[in-house]
Amino acid sequence: MFWNNRFVRILVGLALLATSIIVMMPGFTGYTSLDGTVNARFAVLSAPIEGVVSETPPKVGTALPEDTEIFQITNDRIARTAEAQLDADLGAARERLKALEAQSGQLTALKKELATRLGDYQKASLQSIQQEIIIRQQRISTAQANRVSAEADLSRKQTLGATGVVANSSVEAARAAAVSSGNEGTIAKAELDRLNQQLDALKRGTFVGEGRNDVPYSQQRGDEVTIQLANVEAQAKIERARVQLLEKQLFIERARNDRLSNASVRLPFRGVIWRNNVVGGSNVVVGNELIRLLDCRDLFVDILLDEVDYDQIKPGDPADVRLLGTSDVIAGRVNSVRGASAAVEEVTLAAIPPKSRGKNARIRLILDQNAMQTDYENFCHVGRTVQVRFARSAATLPLVNWVKSLWFSIS
Repeated sequence: MFWNNRFVRILVGLALLATSIIVMMPGFTGYTSLDGTVNARFAVLSAPIEGVVSETPPKVGTALPEDTEIFQITNDRIARTAEAQLDADLGAARERLKALEAQSGQLTALKKELATRLGDYQKASLQSIQQEIIIRQQRISTAQANRVSAEADLSRKQTLGATGVVANSSVEAARAAAVSSGNEGTIAKAELDRLNQQLDALKRGTFVGEGRNDVPYSQQRGDEVTIQLANVEAQAKIERARVQLLEKQLFIERARNDRLSNASVRLPFRGVIWRNNVVGGSNVVVGNELIRLLDCRDLFVDILLDEVDYDQIKPGDPADVRLLGTSDVIAGRVNSVRGASAAVEEVTLAAIPPKSRGKNARIRLILDQNAMQTDYENFCHVGRTVQVRFARSAATLPLVNWVKSLWFSIS
């Protein structure tokens, strides 16, 4: 028979041996996982304000560039009471400031008028005193001349009285006249000194005279206006600060109301619409999930491997990734290695990671730049099954590791 032929039996044995070697060779040269999943994260766009959605967002699967406006949210029920109150307070403060500035201008004009009147009065007073000084100087000259004449007359009459020519009464009258003329000169000099003192005081701004105060009414009134003007300027300064504060508060409140009354929902990055939760005209509140946006910029793969090989795979190790049903190989590298009992729940994953069926290590690989990251029509192939293979880095054969683990379990 054909199968009893020795040559055929040798060929069958060699074929079985080759098949065994081919089947076992991948296990000796590396590690292979057949249940990997292409995965990515999505971003949740939530409502920044409450209100009504202006239009229906694009359909699921639509790819949109970065900063694209999807729709707007409008809210016409914003309470602007605080804004109106601030606006009214600001208007009142501006009116008060305007009135204070007008009053300050009037007081300044009055102060200038009083200063002018004071200057005129001081000038007239100086001229009057200077004229009186001139008169006193003339009187002193006249008094000196009268005193010289009286003394000469007294001397003559005393000589004549000694010879009996002139009566003693005439001599006494002449003596009285001489004394009187001397006193008039002394009085005139004293009045001249008094006028000079008044002139000096007047030049310094002090008005000294009988029936007068130290300053005239115009100067007193000017001092009162100066004090009143300082008070008005202080009030105006306080009011200006209040106006600035109200303007700042009104700007902040108005900007806040504008933000709460209208908001534009834009894409933070280029991606594809993963899920829509609203339509045009929908009412939303703050924090409501509006859209889920798939982020295809960083694709990764989650796989499971037997945990006995945990120490053989390190972060940064290269790996080959192949989509199930294709022959194209995508390069990747290990991002993290976690044990079977590690908590890996992530609410932002677009695909469900493979479920462990035993003691499996969870490995995540980052994919290099590839065409899947721009294949938005197919959602960047998120959720597809892949095969991943790692090259064996150690020279230890799997049989040796198996024997070591068996010996450890027996001991």
